[in-house]
Amino acid sequence: MKRISVLLTIAIIALNFTSCKKYEGEGGRSKITGKLTINEKLYINGALSDTVSYPGATEDVYIVYGTQDSIFDDKVECNYDGSFSFNYLFPGTYTVFAYNEIFNTGNSITNNDDDYYTKVPVKFTVEVGKNETVDLGEITVVR
Repeated sequence: MKRISVLLTIAIIALNFTSCKKYEGEGGRSKITGKLTINEKLYINGALSDTVSYPGATEDVYIVYGTQDSIFDDKVECNYDGSFSFNYLFPGTYTVFAYNEIFNTGNSITNNDDDYYTKVPVKFTVEVGKNETVDLGEITVVR
């Protein structure tokens, strides 16, 4: 009887260790950082006039935990200098992205009522290790 209880205890401990795998997401000690810069194209009468660059203050940057999701899991707002950080991540694979807003001119030049914008993601997929900080550097998006 004593032997069965010892084997049962070992089996329960083994199950606890195998069932506690931590997947991508919040709760760890790793982080992903970066800086968002915006290149804004200036148009005059429908023609590209100039491009200016500035920090992406108050812009949103998104993260997907793992590789299976088709929608973002979390987002952060950039600081005044465009810097951002996703903190407290478990080791694993993450996709970080921000959106370009592409201006598309329509066919009618006289009233510009068919001009429109489309959003195109700028994506980075990174592997994060245990207690690691991954710096994506500068992410540039177009407006």
